[in-house]
Amino acid sequence: MYKTIIAAILISLPLPAIAANVSVVESYDAAYGELPEGVAVSPRGDIYVTIAPLGELRKLDRKTHVGETFATLDVGGGFLLGMAFDGDELYVAVASFDPTTSGVWHVDADGNTARAVAFEAFEMPNDLTFDRAGNMFVTESISGSIYRVPAGSSERELWIQDPLLFGDVDQSPVPFPIGANGIAYDDETDTLFVANSQVPALIEIPDDDGIAGDPVVLASGEHMRGADGIAIDRNGDIFVVANATSSLLHIDRYTGESTLVADASDGLNFPATAAFGQFGPDKRALFVTNFGFGQGPDAPVSLLRVDVGVKSEKYPAGN
Repeated sequence: MYKTIIAAILISLPLPAIAANVSVVESYDAAYGELPEGVAVSPRGDIYVTIAPLGELRKLDRKTHVGETFATLDVGGGFLLGMAFDGDELYVAVASFDPTTSGVWHVDADGNTARAVAFEAFEMPNDLTFDRAGNMFVTESISGSIYRVPAGSSERELWIQDPLLFGDVDQSPVPFPIGANGIAYDDETDTLFVANSQVPALIEIPDDDGIAGDPVVLASGEHMRGADGIAIDRNGDIFVVANATSSLLHIDRYTGESTLVADASDGLNFPATAAFGQFGPDKRALFVTNFGFGQGPDAPVSLLRVDVGVKSEKYPAGN
């Protein structure tokens, strides 16, 4: 409760800001539907980007950052969205709105694809994460739900559906609500963090041996409108990209205080997802997709690299 009260106070205050070094890693062409949405980084440091409307998965070399098409999935009239690694294994969400293809797909080291978890036509699997035991958690944005897939299984079970995860169709650029969106699991505290895009907030949910605890609002407010992808740093704080405000925010995990890291003046344009680098200097940087959805054929869609001066939770202090 105290976190909700603090967050309510803080949203009325101007955001403090820190200087960020932002650079373009790879540019795309919005006129050809090349809208990058998801980003994930493998344990060895290679970077993967989903080109949402085309179903194209790109792979960028960890050293050169040069990209190439790695796999293509059938998205129908939908999107290729969030991704996550379980060890060396890559999984990606396909929101095709077709029951024969919608769901979470596995992509192997050779770029071969196979559906791992099925979703229905009226559902929108959006983002996913794993806990240390290999259990998968998937956001379904339309119903404001999170599904859990036990390690080694292809069967999903409803983990939580809650009003705090519901979207608002009146705020939506599409004819359905988009609530629960970006998601990340903190193994240090057995806590799951999820962003609500249209009732903008960052929600934390304790995981009690596979059972969802009561969700709590850690941060909320108009500065978070369009809250989408999230990433956890080694201090347990959370980075959130908010596409409607074209901003990257740093959220203190204890107080909910938001600090502006980068925004449109730094080159962000409707950003969607963020992922920590895992190789060399990239360990202290976030890769952010400039999705540019609804911004027209000349939108500066791209993959950005943002120096944030801290490593991900995968690296303990001192490493």
